[in-house]
Amino acid sequence: MFSGAHLHLLVNHAPIFGAVFATALLILSYFAAPTIMRRMAFVILIVTAIAAVFADKTGEPAEDAIRRYPGVQRSIIHEHEEMGEKAYYIAIVVGLAAIFALYKWRNRPVSGGFNVLMVLASAFLSGAMIYTGLLGGRVRHTEVRPGAVDADALKIEPPRQRPPAARPQP
Repeated sequence: MFSGAHLHLLVNHAPIFGAVFATALLILSYFAAPTIMRRMAFVILIVTAIAAVFADKTGEPAEDAIRRYPGVQRSIIHEHEEMGEKAYYIAIVVGLAAIFALYKWRNRPVSGGFNVLMVLASAFLSGAMIYTGLLGGRVRHTEVRPGAVDADALKIEPPRQRPPAARPQP
């Protein structure tokens, strides 16, 4: 059975990778197949915006699912939530700009000036998504928390009892 946390973890990586991949395609479009790569990047930015909607909508159920887990701190969730909301809005704006571009330049190459704007916008979106992911990782991964100590990790994942080692048979 899926919980809110499962659904959030399933969809939250898509906007990160989508934004980064679209940025790479837009940059590569200066070196090869500009029309095809730019259009593909715009489609990916639209899909990224849609994935950001799903990530945003599954955030509250994910928080509800893990809120009372040992070691989970509300302040860390709140920081992730605030940045996630900003990244979500950036993704929507960039996705709408991509729809505009696909419509406006449907029968001719995308203008160089608009492509520069989209490279900058998608790079900014990539940074926002990556930082949001880092903040989300800090919710349950003490190894990426600034100032975390071993005791913090032990709250989240107590040491496991290892079974006794099997003795080799003579």
